[in-house]
Amino acid sequence: MLSAALGLVALFAISRIYKLWSGLKGVGYAPGIRCAFGARSSWGLLIPKRLSSFFYNPGSNFLWEMHRSGGFETEMDVMTVVPWLHGDPVVVTSSMETMQQVAGYSDDFDKLTEENGTILFGPNVATLQKETWKKHRRVLNPAFSKKLYAMVWKESMRMFRDMVETEAWDKKEGVDIPILGDLTAKFTLSIVASCAFDFRSAWSDSISAAGMEMSLQKCLKVVIEDIPIRLLAPKWAYVLPFKALKRVDTAFTTLFSFMRSQIALRREKIMSEDVTDDNTAGKITIFNNIVKANIEGGKFAFSEDEVVGNTFVMLFAGHETTARTLNGALALLGLYQDEQDKVYEEIKRVLSDGRDPEFEDSESFTYLRKCIQETMRLYPPAAGLIREAMRDVHLSVARRATGEKSHDVFIKKGTQVLINFLPIHYNPRHFPDPEAFKPSRWTDESLTSEAAAFAGFGHGPRACIGRKFSLAEATCFLVMLLRDWRVEVDLAPGETPQQWQQRVMTEQINTSRGLGPISIRLSRRH
Repeated sequence: MLSAALGLVALFAISRIYKLWSGLKGVGYAPGIRCAFGARSSWGLLIPKRLSSFFYNPGSNFLWEMHRSGGFETEMDVMTVVPWLHGDPVVVTSSMETMQQVAGYSDDFDKLTEENGTILFGPNVATLQKETWKKHRRVLNPAFSKKLYAMVWKESMRMFRDMVETEAWDKKEGVDIPILGDLTAKFTLSIVASCAFDFRSAWSDSISAAGMEMSLQKCLKVVIEDIPIRLLAPKWAYVLPFKALKRVDTAFTTLFSFMRSQIALRREKIMSEDVTDDNTAGKITIFNNIVKANIEGGKFAFSEDEVVGNTFVMLFAGHETTARTLNGALALLGLYQDEQDKVYEEIKRVLSDGRDPEFEDSESFTYLRKCIQETMRLYPPAAGLIREAMRDVHLSVARRATGEKSHDVFIKKGTQVLINFLPIHYNPRHFPDPEAFKPSRWTDESLTSEAAAFAGFGHGPRACIGRKFSLAEATCFLVMLLRDWRVEVDLAPGETPQQWQQRVMTEQINTSRGLGPISIRLSRRH
């Protein structure tokens, strides 16, 4: 019995040594972290980030924690994370030049062969590999038009006014918002639901509150935060009396029931031609394009799973990233009052006659747009993106200070490459004084053409399809708010704006919800 147990232990040890060796070989023996769990290990996301030096676990907030500790400030812009217990080896690059090689137009790299987003939610435009992605992009792209962005602006105006009236802000001189993220997430979810899916609602009866046992907004939050549980727990486990499992199962069940019911209703409307009139908002919704691709068939037909997958990704990505950007922008403008004053003066100049802003004014709020872009540089909606080598390839390694090529790292087919946006956004070679909030660093031209070192909306041909949708919504919200209200934050006694920013914004960042809880106060302008 003892000999059998020792034999099993020996076999396990050999298998782990082999896993570590093959991982090192896959990343070309490049230096980095050797650990128990990989940077994207599902098990690693569930357990404490560090059990001991031997069982080191990078954790879910790996990129931000390494950034805060200065772990990426090395001469070369590449490192590797190779686990011996669970997870895949990953090459982590923090070079703009390598980002262009990996996320550009080359066929050497693509989305992951097995992507968690596809497994859990269905095939969708955000997770599929290149050839299938082209079909999804072709179906969705026509809906992202100037007509849609004008609708986004109009709906943002309507929802903002409704929010002010429902919350009775119009009767107050000051408003305290204890958790800014709850308000912005409700607003952005309502807008994407209305403009992308034609689910029009009032602020008091927002679609974010839809759902029987759990609100839709809460479902989306739980689904994203608890992805590791859903990936690891077998179906039979959900009958066990554990609150975490029940919460996850309720969130997924509620969300998918909601999406499937709405898909069925929209399919009926399309087939009965209830949404074909040119005067209806539904005519141009993204949802129509998704469901029609399932009904009409042909070369670009969507399966039922693809309809569900794209519905989910548009609901989530369409509101979460914009809400995060609004949280960051309002906090930073509350901290740096001189920058807020510049935005307010611009708003007064553009709306000099006292009228409400219109969609045609959106390009005139250039300094506000610079504030949004600077917010996304300091706090990008995603800290990085992942790609997989489609063949054996040489990855160029650059020197951090100069960008000059140093050497190549040979990586094998199937190896994952994680592009870390944070050291790129905080590299003084690209952005002098990178820790500072300086909207003026952006030129007017950089607002219309993607800056090479800016990855706020991703990079390359797979960059965010909803970029203009998000900017229209965020710009309208901020113009309406800052025109009538001054944003303030509460500094601790003797605390500087930079210290508050570090304490409240940076130290509480997590990968699932972005920034930590932020509270602000609004004071009415006179």
